[in-house]
Amino acid sequence: MINTVVLDIGQVLAAFRWEDYLRDCGYDAITREKVAKATVLSRYWGEQDRGALPEAEIIRACCELDPSVEREIKKLFEDITKTVIEFPYAKEFIRGLKKNGYKVYLLSNYGERNFAYAKEHFTFIPEADGGVISYEVKYIKPEPEIYEALIAKYGFEPAKAVFLDDSKANLEGAKKFGFHTVLVTDYEQALKDLRRLGVKI
Repeated sequence: MINTVVLDIGQVLAAFRWEDYLRDCGYDAITREKVAKATVLSRYWGEQDRGALPEAEIIRACCELDPSVEREIKKLFEDITKTVIEFPYAKEFIRGLKKNGYKVYLLSNYGERNFAYAKEHFTFIPEADGGVISYEVKYIKPEPEIYEALIAKYGFEPAKAVFLDDSKANLEGAKKFGFHTVLVTDYEQALKDLRRLGVKI
């Protein structure tokens, strides 16, 4: 029987809207593609979440991938907190789980500066019982060490836990520890999948 629910943040509790952000900046399609390839779609983006390298070094590496959009890349990093917006249902979703007796933890790839903003502005974060954020442990999903860190910190049994994430790779990482998993592409469908697992929500 499931007694623990583990939640990713991006695309599960909050929208990672980098594409909308680039459009809001007024960039044409070619510029948007260049900036995306040099940042959010690049190998360096995850290093921001890992928290092992100074942000200035990551920005420099991204700019080196495509110097033609250096100004736009730097602006993205300056405005990075604007790329994530809390979903309207997030707070009540966690409250509903806790009301029904579940422990709720967060497990997310997040950089330190971004998460500081999230803690101040996202209403769902105080509702959770805790969590592990990638920059804190210097590992990112789906690396096994981040799942190990969460399990060790709270001492729950993965076989009695369900993990919700929008990434199949991250879910596969969790399955190796015995977690039940739900791929989140739509909130209502995620609720149905949870109920199929016997979760009361």
